[in-house]
Amino acid sequence: MVLIVLCFAIAATIHTCTATIWYDEALTLLTVSGHAQTALQAGMEEFQPSADLRKIVVDLYTQDVHPPLYFWTLALWRVAVGESLEAARTLSAIFVMGTLLLLYRYARRLGIERPWIPVAVFAVSGPGLQYTYNARPYAMAAFLVVLTLVLVQRESRWTGLSAATAVATHYFAALCVVPMLAVGIARNWTSRRNWAWFTAISFGMGAAPLLALLRVHFTARPHQYPGFGPANREILALLEGAIESGLPHSWLGGWRFALLAAGAVACVGIWRCYKERKLAVPFAYAGFVLGFLLLAAVTNKSIAKMPGDYYLGIGAPLSALLIGCGLGRFPGLSPVLAMLITIGMATANPLINSTNYRAIAKKVRADCPGCTIVVGKGYAGAVPACVLYETKGMKVLTMNSGETPEDVLARTGDREPLLLVKTNEPPTVRSEDQFVKSYPAVWKGGYFEIYPHAAPRPGSGADETETLASRHVER
Repeated sequence: MVLIVLCFAIAATIHTCTATIWYDEALTLLTVSGHAQTALQAGMEEFQPSADLRKIVVDLYTQDVHPPLYFWTLALWRVAVGESLEAARTLSAIFVMGTLLLLYRYARRLGIERPWIPVAVFAVSGPGLQYTYNARPYAMAAFLVVLTLVLVQRESRWTGLSAATAVATHYFAALCVVPMLAVGIARNWTSRRNWAWFTAISFGMGAAPLLALLRVHFTARPHQYPGFGPANREILALLEGAIESGLPHSWLGGWRFALLAAGAVACVGIWRCYKERKLAVPFAYAGFVLGFLLLAAVTNKSIAKMPGDYYLGIGAPLSALLIGCGLGRFPGLSPVLAMLITIGMATANPLINSTNYRAIAKKVRADCPGCTIVVGKGYAGAVPACVLYETKGMKVLTMNSGETPEDVLARTGDREPLLLVKTNEPPTVRSEDQFVKSYPAVWKGGYFEIYPHAAPRPGSGADETETLASRHVER
């Protein structure tokens, strides 16, 4: 267990310090800085920590789809620790480390022969790794889900409050904790009815204030993963995402066999828990998966279009427990599991492929540190925020929806060349394409170098300007 945690801490530190900021992390930093609706006029001051919790919850109500607890926690953390992205990611790493410790504790109490196995499975899983260096609510939500599981087993008076805080961190956590509470209340209804009532009431009172937010968030972002498809396709995508969330996210073509093996072992774990009347974990995970399917159908979201293992990763600690419980029946498979984990780690891909804004910023600072960078605003201004953060305060100009190249040039003045980073998001993609087609432009790998008033610089690839620009726009 100590070796697993130590290796995990090293990997977390490396990823926390080297991975580029990505779309959702930019939204997180802007929200906890009080600039959810940003225009980037303030430069790097857009990312200054803010302890205005009321402003944060108002921004979440009007601009986002998440409950406030994680954002409040991160806002106070940044005020105390620092404003950097690394500081924000460190909070997530702490929650994942706490999840590993709770998994070990619960696995021992559950009677799993090798309690380190669920810890190792979650530690190297795609969500377990990415949640660690991701300034988003998922790590905190997974921690609170496992904490609630431990408290249900201990029949603690804090169980209902823990479940409510999990839901206040991420709505998907409700799909896990509600079945846990149902099992605990049903098990104690005769022997400890006062505890059952207290748990149910404390959970209801803690979660009730979220209804005002949920009423707005339930139908928000209709453009994101729209169109619940044929049931067989969506169910298959759900099952694949659920199994993938418990293992490393590998690019290997034959990795599906490893996923099938993990799914089979988890099914054995479910059967074992049922036979031994340890129902909290299988009921919680079944409720999570089925609830996710129902939620996608009701909100008309396609599971096949979304990175399912990223969202289903909130339930990954539960699937890790089921895998560990299943392997207790087949102790000889432990070396096979270790081999699969090693192969998966060596061939792991990120759960979500993101533009490497850090590499773009490095190239821009080397080639043209005095240039103005133009970025389409897109849906929420996240891409301009990513570019601004990684360039550490270079002049970043946001192109708004419907703006013409002439409108942008009127705001930039006569400075040239301009550097255009495209978002390819519907609100501004037409304006971005028009900018590239209207002036001589050279694709520089990550951005266009545009010359609105003069010919391209010598040696910049001017003879291929038209072809490169048109090819990129068509692609």
